[in-house]
Amino acid sequence: MSLFDCNSTYFRFSPLWQKCRDAVKGEESVKGKGKAYLPRPSGMDDEDYKGYITRAQFFNATGRTLDGLSGMMNRKPPMVIVPKGLEKYLDNVDGKGHSLNQFVSFCTRENLITNWGGVLVDAPKIEQSVSQAEFERKNLQAYLIYYAAENIINWHFNTDGRQQYIDYVIFREIVEERTSNYSTETKEYHRVCEIDEDGYYRQTLFNDKDEILSVVYPQNRNGKYTQIPFYFLSSSGVPDTPLLNDLINVNLSHYRKSADYENGLHWTGVPTPWVQGVEPEVKYDSNGNEISKETLKLGGCTAVYLPSGASMHYLEFSGSGCGQLSTAMRADEDRMAILGARIISQERNGVEAAETAKIHRAGENSVLAEIAINLSIVFKKLLKIYLDWTTGQDIPQEEIDVQINTDYDVATMNPSELTALVSLWQSGGIAKRDLFRNLKDGEIIASERDFDEMNAEIDEEQMSKSMPKTSVDDDEE
Repeated sequence: MSLFDCNSTYFRFSPLWQKCRDAVKGEESVKGKGKAYLPRPSGMDDEDYKGYITRAQFFNATGRTLDGLSGMMNRKPPMVIVPKGLEKYLDNVDGKGHSLNQFVSFCTRENLITNWGGVLVDAPKIEQSVSQAEFERKNLQAYLIYYAAENIINWHFNTDGRQQYIDYVIFREIVEERTSNYSTETKEYHRVCEIDEDGYYRQTLFNDKDEILSVVYPQNRNGKYTQIPFYFLSSSGVPDTPLLNDLINVNLSHYRKSADYENGLHWTGVPTPWVQGVEPEVKYDSNGNEISKETLKLGGCTAVYLPSGASMHYLEFSGSGCGQLSTAMRADEDRMAILGARIISQERNGVEAAETAKIHRAGENSVLAEIAINLSIVFKKLLKIYLDWTTGQDIPQEEIDVQINTDYDVATMNPSELTALVSLWQSGGIAKRDLFRNLKDGEIIASERDFDEMNAEIDEEQMSKSMPKTSVDDDEE
């Protein structure tokens, strides 16, 4: 047994994660797995099966649905609050030039695929005595690392009697090592993050031969850590069935029906002529060997003479086999629409009331909102650790906030609603901040606008309008 064997939960869920990845990537990925998603019918040889799988079509409802759900979650940037002066640390949170908004967007999309994965806060090794200026000059700030579900191979939770915590987690890391000037070699490393016997956070890096490369006790300028700065993105803390799994199962069923349907059309779509009561003339060469049988030519400019009693027909498909497959495929498409692929379904006949449309989408939106709320809580904790580590401060948690978008109604405020809202404010029915918030929710004001900044701009504009204009004549006098 190896030190880095995956735990039983990983083995149970990894096939689900792989299925989700393949379906999201689309037709090439699904077809590339061959019999895993499209069993070979009995009696087919390799060449027949190759044609069978080539003719099949994978209707990429899963990828389109993921794009739609991810787009709804990220159509507005996360609302982020940090102490004044620390905004500059949000421009490159992963050491690769990605802002916090970009990093959160990537993680939310990944979470929709596997419903697992996590983020580790890490930093270069630093001395406790280093100043903040030196810290920033050497670019030693902390960074966030996302680990996909497939790369978190083992973990364990413990409890101190009051709350649960991770006492170890093992990551698989694929590393490219340079072997010469223009070539690299891919190797598999393992990073073990654990709480040691004395209660301190320790990191051990192993190479592909399970040899220890380094042992580090990560610390900021306040000393060593007593917890692993890692959080799973799942709300339950354990792997769960991916959100798209039911949709993917129907999508793959639709793919298998498509293979049978296209195969049926291939063999029955072109009528084949046949003749009875006519024996083809056999021709021989000079040695008496049979060389060919005369063929019967067909075509609009060719007359065909048949002897008495002979007849000509076409082999044509009859029955409802392909029609039934087509009907079953349409039923699958409707199921996929119900399961979350509304963006690919046909428009409803007639006009659907706005409130009715909201109700139809309420269940789907509530699931998305639940995911967004959970991820907001996780990133709020991660951002505190990241900023504490980077600044050397102990920033109060209440001064940090991350709220991922939960507004998935794309309908903007209509003119009558806008008029009523402004009138309510003018009459003293609501405060100006309430007006501002409602205008942001109605997408009249951009989501990134700040109330105080907007007020300052309004005051400045009003002041410039009220200042008397100096005419040319006045200047001459």
